[in-house]
Amino acid sequence: MSTVKNNFNEIIKNITKLILTNPQKIVREEDLKNLSKNFDFEEIMSDVYLNLRNVGFELIRTKFIEQQFYILTSDGKDDNITPSQYGILALIIALSKEVDENIKIDDLKEIFAELWDTDVQFLINNDYLRKFDDLGLIKVTPLGKATMKNIIKDLQLKNILNVFENE
Repeated sequence: MSTVKNNFNEIIKNITKLILTNPQKIVREEDLKNLSKNFDFEEIMSDVYLNLRNVGFELIRTKFIEQQFYILTSDGKDDNITPSQYGILALIIALSKEVDENIKIDDLKEIFAELWDTDVQFLINNDYLRKFDDLGLIKVTPLGKATMKNIIKDLQLKNILNVFENE
């Protein structure tokens, strides 16, 4: 096997290992491009994606604060999050889609007054949501979006409100 092919395969192996062993399960695209050296980044990531698929994982690409990220996910739900926290996260994602991802902290504190210090704070502390105190905003992080990908496919505010109306 040629040296170039060996180097290519080694880069794929290293990137796959980095993604699998990263405790946050999230990696900046720019960091992965730097690791790809002079090889075709899309080709490298295609092979990394296939490696991860073969062991039951999925890699999702998403944008957050003007940067691209890759997030490692698997089928099913995140056992760290309670059903109540999933519901809060779903509602916040739906709200953020309605207002261009800019949700005011004060508005969320009012909506989730009884759950702010417990469930919402858990989501912030574990980086499913991120507070921007200087802007007075909360945004859903890539991890928060990825967590919801297998739970509710169409997170639109009107659909969530319809669920509550039918109860």
